[in-house]
Amino acid sequence: MCNSNNDSCNSPLNKWTFLSKCDIMDLDTEELLELYNMKKQLKKENAILQEHIENFYHIWTNDKGVFLSYLPDSTKPKGRKPVTATTKEKLERKIIDFYLEREQKKENQKEQERLTTLRNIYSLWLNIKGLETNATSYIRRIDNDWNAYYTTDPIIDMDIRTFTKAILKEWALNKVRDKELTKTQYYNMSMIIRQCLDYAVDHELIPLNPYNQFTVDKKLLKKVKQPEDGTQVFLTNERPLIECEAWADFEEKGCTSALAIPLAFQLGVRLGELIAIKETDISPDGKYLHIQRMVQKQERQRPDGSWYPARWEAVEHTKSSAGDRMIYLTKEARRIIKTIIDSNKENGFYDDGFLFIHGGKRINPRAVDTRIRKYCDHINISSKSTHKIRKTYISSLLDGGININEIRKQVGHEDERTTLKNYCFNRKTSVENESDMEKALAI
Repeated sequence: MCNSNNDSCNSPLNKWTFLSKCDIMDLDTEELLELYNMKKQLKKENAILQEHIENFYHIWTNDKGVFLSYLPDSTKPKGRKPVTATTKEKLERKIIDFYLEREQKKENQKEQERLTTLRNIYSLWLNIKGLETNATSYIRRIDNDWNAYYTTDPIIDMDIRTFTKAILKEWALNKVRDKELTKTQYYNMSMIIRQCLDYAVDHELIPLNPYNQFTVDKKLLKKVKQPEDGTQVFLTNERPLIECEAWADFEEKGCTSALAIPLAFQLGVRLGELIAIKETDISPDGKYLHIQRMVQKQERQRPDGSWYPARWEAVEHTKSSAGDRMIYLTKEARRIIKTIIDSNKENGFYDDGFLFIHGGKRINPRAVDTRIRKYCDHINISSKSTHKIRKTYISSLLDGGININEIRKQVGHEDERTTLKNYCFNRKTSVENESDMEKALAI
């Protein structure tokens, strides 16, 4: 057995000599692998030296006993440069190292050449993107956009070093026109090429990102028609009917997931946050609820680029830093929660403290979204998702005169502009609006 502490094992060459003299049966697996790799490396170095002597320059000594040879150098007049050493072994080492370094440079150059198209950069960039987020559904959306806008476009096989501001601007304008892109669609589409080129700059493949040197005029983007208020919130005459459907469903079937809907009208939380509520999130006095986790889709990509079926998992964080918050529980919210907890205890349902359980396991968001669409169909109104409940909640608070910053904090928005721009809608019916107009304009 070889002893790694033996002085004869200090240098790579001596270690090779020592290991090679050992009985192969005395070597362990690690030493056998090391011996194999050493043999492979020595064989390669001997081949390099042999080729140098046979095809290029021999080795000789001068009258001072110095060992000499030449190395190829295209910058010199004769295409070569001298190399010397005090011993033959040192000279051979210099020659071998020269060719190994040159080979490594060629390999690095090949790798760099390989990374000069969007097609090859995309997967590397997407991997980095995946490390920056816990939302795997976001990565899948990016991949869907790549398939929709890029996979059949010749630009992904062009050398990115040939990209100019003019070339990319013309490409972007054609894409906007051909695909009739909206502002959001253009942002999602262009984000891929822009950030792939940023990746190329970071890795010194190109000096700057030409896509950052221009903008597309917003007037060229397809306008999105503002949605009707009645499609974005539950009107004042619709909400009571929806809640009535939910309570009737609970009383008939005993399924607490039906009560997620009236509770959502009281909390205004995101659907993923609603499903992830636990009993322990309720404050000791019962008046506040700590929103600190959510249920989200977890998606994994197969090696061939396709995706495994998505799974819903609870994660111990919210959508953003503003999402981790304490929200007020109204008396009605407390009543609904007590009903849910009592029902779970009566039926012996428990799953890690989660509030909404069916069949002994936490429900997934689809169960709630499917129910509310069914209720919409029952009362004969247009289909609306649970996200429209969140919009209804915010619009109700605004109508009630609650301070906008307080509303922002309650719903977990970073900026009040998001609250006002995307969640403020009129909940009243046309008859109520007419009556209000009459009152407002009366003399």
